[in-house]
Amino acid sequence: MIHMETVRLTASQALVRFLENQYISYIDMDGNEQEHKFVKGIFMLPGHGNVVGFANGVEQELKDMIVYQGKNEQGMALAAVGYAKQMRRKSIFACTSSVGPGACNMVTAAATATANNIPVLILPGDIYASRQPDPVLQQLEVPNDLSMSASDCFKPVAKYWDRISRPEQLMSAMVNAMRVLTDTANCGTAVISLPQDVQGESFDFPDYFFQKRVHHVARRVADDYDIEKAVEMIKASKKPMFIAGGGVRYSEAGQTAMDFCKTFNIPVSQTQAGHSCLPDSFELAVGGIGVTGGLAANALCKDCDLVIGVGTRFNDFVTGSKWVLFRNPDIKVLAINTSEFHAEKLDATRCIGDAKVTLEAIMEKLKADGYKSGYTTEIQDIRKVWEEERLRVLGVQYKGEGFGEGKFVPCGPSWTEKIMNDFVDQIGGTITESNAVGILREEADDDAIVVAAAGSLPADLERLWVTDAPNSYNMEYGASCMGYEIAGAFGAKLAEPDKEVYALVGDGSFMMLNSEIPTAMQENAKITVVVFDNCAFGCINNLQMGNGVGSLATEMRHRNETTGKLDGDYCYTDFGKSGEGFGMKAFYAK
Repeated sequence: MIHMETVRLTASQALVRFLENQYISYIDMDGNEQEHKFVKGIFMLPGHGNVVGFANGVEQELKDMIVYQGKNEQGMALAAVGYAKQMRRKSIFACTSSVGPGACNMVTAAATATANNIPVLILPGDIYASRQPDPVLQQLEVPNDLSMSASDCFKPVAKYWDRISRPEQLMSAMVNAMRVLTDTANCGTAVISLPQDVQGESFDFPDYFFQKRVHHVARRVADDYDIEKAVEMIKASKKPMFIAGGGVRYSEAGQTAMDFCKTFNIPVSQTQAGHSCLPDSFELAVGGIGVTGGLAANALCKDCDLVIGVGTRFNDFVTGSKWVLFRNPDIKVLAINTSEFHAEKLDATRCIGDAKVTLEAIMEKLKADGYKSGYTTEIQDIRKVWEEERLRVLGVQYKGEGFGEGKFVPCGPSWTEKIMNDFVDQIGGTITESNAVGILREEADDDAIVVAAAGSLPADLERLWVTDAPNSYNMEYGASCMGYEIAGAFGAKLAEPDKEVYALVGDGSFMMLNSEIPTAMQENAKITVVVFDNCAFGCINNLQMGNGVGSLATEMRHRNETTGKLDGDYCYTDFGKSGEGFGMKAFYAK
């Protein structure tokens, strides 16, 4: 019989003690083993359902983890997403909330983390497991299923979900949560729902539950069959295209990808998640690909006969909805990914393994066979054309002959000219979004981290923001979650406090969620928030009107007393004063 010591703790105490003893180990890009604590801290917004039981556990068992006070549950959870992304999924935050609205507020952030395969631990408060005080404050009552609560809303947006109805269930639940949070193929949001009464109930927990646990992130190389198939496909191709996705970044395989492409003369494009996994100045780098990509990568796709997708989930913006981008009728797809699910897309030949070691294995065999692509000067030629266009776009401003000083350059239908000229007349300003991106890129530190998520900024940044600094582009474009920008920038700053962090945010996204500005101020975490104000949800307005729909609920205008519609003068918001109200310094550019 195995001798087992026990310790009597509440479920909340046991949970915090367990989190304090979780570690992660991995082999870095230089081949060195790294080990450190996995859970950086807890974002907490105390409320009805976590203020007593869970808070008591935190107060008594907290050692190295740091507690941060969120201002909005969605905001603090998005900060956790930004942090984990910037840490290349090697460190996480836990987020806890109250029973009802607080829990529901985190659903959007949970979906964002899961869509991007970013690990975040959500610990929502829940209704009483005993049901005796029902209905408690904030309880969602479902007459046909009394076991259901607001916490059930997390089920479709989580990679793992569990509810603790007895304190001892915590053990299997947390082991499984850690399994998902450290799984390179299937990570995302893990949700452990904590009923109010169970949080304070005690159990004699075995001491082994609290021993140091090291979760090793293995670099699994694809098996011989997969590698041979990959080698055969590449050898048969004359004009392959390498797409570097987020998996290249999280695997720290940027240098390996460059070695691979340089050895075989293959152009390499990057997705939003993969951007900054390798230098933009790399001689074979052709920038972003797809709908938000640039001329270089997309032009080369026309004759491409093999797509080598590494660590990408092939979303519609990358593939042009599967039919716009790749026009070669004989094109084939090779998917190198730790996830079988993502590797099966586009009817691809799958190669299941870690990006770095799998590319190295394929490269060794291709070298032995003396493979080279059929490209001659096409890559260099299109890079030159695109760089000239990129620099031209960076200088475009709102002015032109025939439209008055400061007016919009005519480049589209008359309604576009009218809208932009009305805006310039009423609000002022000649700096375009692309022009501002160029100015910021010139003024910001070379290794500054840029954070964005929604609107037209993802397209402008993927096309125009060049960087040679690794891991300096923190774009949330799996969910394109409006409101991620400022919270994500705060999370990125927590991950890399010595670097400058810029949140690039539209006026619509700023209005939607700016709650973590005071949290950043509270923690002396300097972030620079750049608000692009066009008095509209501009990207969607362009999409709407460009497809023949009138401007409907996308511009921020006063209601017209004559027409009864929202087509009056623009509603001006002084975002500088908003920042000053939070304690920030405000600057204006027009």
